[in-house]
Amino acid sequence: MKKTVQAQSSKTPSLAHLKNATLEPGRVVVLDTNRGVIEFVLYEKDCPKTTARIAELIQGGFYNGVKFPRVVENFVIQTDQAKKKVPPMGCEIAKGLTHEKGSVGMARTDDPNSNTSAFYITRDPAPHLDMLYTTFGRVISGMDVVMKIQVGDVIKTATLRPFTTADKKRLNDVITIEAERKTQ
Repeated sequence: MKKTVQAQSSKTPSLAHLKNATLEPGRVVVLDTNRGVIEFVLYEKDCPKTTARIAELIQGGFYNGVKFPRVVENFVIQTDQAKKKVPPMGCEIAKGLTHEKGSVGMARTDDPNSNTSAFYITRDPAPHLDMLYTTFGRVISGMDVVMKIQVGDVIKTATLRPFTTADKKRLNDVITIEAERKTQ
């Protein structure tokens, strides 16, 4: 069954042990696509299993050459599966990890335990996905590139780097802009 983030899901992951997100940024993922560079922070403390898997796949080069087979205007861009088969895993959900513009999450089927390696980036807020899909990162640079991605575009290379002081400013700017947008 194809993994895809959907407008709504018929199955809800278990929220029995829901914790509050720290929103503490970890390492930065750098996606060099044929349209430009997208950078997003990983929420490694909030989604340790998911971010460890993403980091492992990046470090192994398994996202290099992966395409974007799904692009939905005003919703998401979504990667294909990484070039390494990995077993499915459950959702990691925490209060505060919401689907704002530029949120990065795990694509899955209707089964909340079907996360493997495909991920999506939201082009606009998608609150109907909150508490249903693992949100493990946030775009800090390259949102203009996210908006340009089309079906068939490619991740040329995916790399990891440390979070820097400049990244902190960019993340704060993103959060400030989002907060201002919500009050309008």
